Amino acid sequence: MTSEFIALASAGKKAEWLRNLMFEISLLPKPISPIAIHCDNATTLAKAYSQVYNGKSRHIGVRHSYVQGLIKDGIITIDFVRKMFNLADEFTKALTKDSISRMTIGIRMEPTINHK
Repeated sequence: MTSEFIALASAGKKAEWLRNLMFEISLLPKPISPIAIHCDNATTLAKAYSQVYNGKSRHIGVRHSYVQGLIKDGIITIDFVRKMFNLADEFTKALTKDSISRMTIGIRMEPTINHK
């Protein structure tokens, strides 16, 4: 759970930067909706929305406060996504032909060559 929460805080930091960039671009409509971060770890999701931090590690406590602030300020939302629907999960393991097909459809990517 620690590594997932560190990754969540890092994604939140990048989402905050992206939101600030979008805010500076005057062509985009205001207000800017929160950026959705998808998480397939229910424990990490529960910890992110929990107001109480009872951990022993200070570095996780700081990240917990940071993520809480991003949620409270409406910068991010964290949504649970089942492992089988998590497109990013495919990048962490060996890919089969079926998983490549499912992933390319999921990220709306067109195949360059039609292999039959």
